[in-house]
Amino acid sequence: MPEIEYIDNDEIKGIKYDWKMIKREYRKLKIPKQYYNPCAADPEKCGYVIALSDRTHGKTTETIILGMLMNKLYGTIIHYIRNAKDSITPYALRDLFPVIQENGYIEKMTDGQYNGVWYFGHKWFYALYDENGKRVETSPEHFMICMHLSESGNRKSAYNCPRGDIIIFDEFIDVSGYGYSDFINFSDLVSTIFRKRQCPIIYMLSNTIDINSPWFDELCLRDEIETIEHGENRYIESPLGTVSFVQLLEPDKSEQAQTFIKRFFGFNNPKLAAITGRGKWATEQYPHIPTNAERKEQEEQEEPRILYSKVYIRQSGKLLRLQLMQTEIGLCVYVVPATQTYDDSIILTHDEIHARNEFFCFGPKNSRLQLFWRLYQGNRFYYKNNYDGALFAAYVKACKEKMKGM
Repeated sequence: MPEIEYIDNDEIKGIKYDWKMIKREYRKLKIPKQYYNPCAADPEKCGYVIALSDRTHGKTTETIILGMLMNKLYGTIIHYIRNAKDSITPYALRDLFPVIQENGYIEKMTDGQYNGVWYFGHKWFYALYDENGKRVETSPEHFMICMHLSESGNRKSAYNCPRGDIIIFDEFIDVSGYGYSDFINFSDLVSTIFRKRQCPIIYMLSNTIDINSPWFDELCLRDEIETIEHGENRYIESPLGTVSFVQLLEPDKSEQAQTFIKRFFGFNNPKLAAITGRGKWATEQYPHIPTNAERKEQEEQEEPRILYSKVYIRQSGKLLRLQLMQTEIGLCVYVVPATQTYDDSIILTHDEIHARNEFFCFGPKNSRLQLFWRLYQGNRFYYKNNYDGALFAAYVKACKEKMKGM
């Protein structure tokens, strides 16, 4: 273990990590090149490393190995975070370390003292197992602790880890959807764990590469993420100066992988992108507003008329306008992007109410707004694109979660 130095000789600012040395130690493990390289980013340039790919890259395994090396060299404690409580149970995490253990990385990183791991009280310890699989020795300190987003409030005042300098947020884009307070809860955990230190690094990993995820809005990545290509890495700076290193990894194009995909997943379904690697994104499909060309294909089709267009919803810092329409199929709602509201607008929000024309979630009962929600339940909502559909779905989900706890 090297002698510990601190940034500007100030312990409060955190450890002055020698990242060149850490990367050299990682290379010494001779991990096959086809797997994810967590050392591609420069931690002195960015606070976030965001890696998106299909499921074949070993992102979680390799990033944990990097954290284990930091633990060996500096006593760093890995903080492994998942969205839900049931994601950090022993059963859910049973496949987290077998590859690391079977390839002998634990012996290499502990100089032969341990050959396995033990999970207890949401903490991972090194352990020594005999030839019969019996645990005969356990490290006195854990090298990794697991948390979930919902415990952010309980951790705020009580938790302190002076060397908790790496966070791995695994599967941050959850297949079940974006929760109302996910970003705030995650930010609270980051603040609690890092305690204003300048040296930590955050890895956000996902196998679900959903371009519609509100996470890209929360992290101020929306404009850049829509143009990034497979195999591309970018440093992206937010308007207020936070730098993220974003990676959209190349899909596995090996003969074995392609044969497997052809045998079991030869379907033209973008939701399988995380498995097949076809296309950049796994996208949910939403009903689209008919174009002029599509309407002209239908003879004697009635021209849609706007009946009411003063209703807006606010989600992830963006506005959508809900236009009540009379069309050839009857009443429906067109959902379109908006940049501003007006004095006579009706604004729906699941955040705090700040004006007379703002209303909570789905609006007052027995008002004209209920017509909109009846049409929504009848699948009569149409969107300009899938992104607007996903944004509106995120609003509905957030409202339901917010109201569930009231």
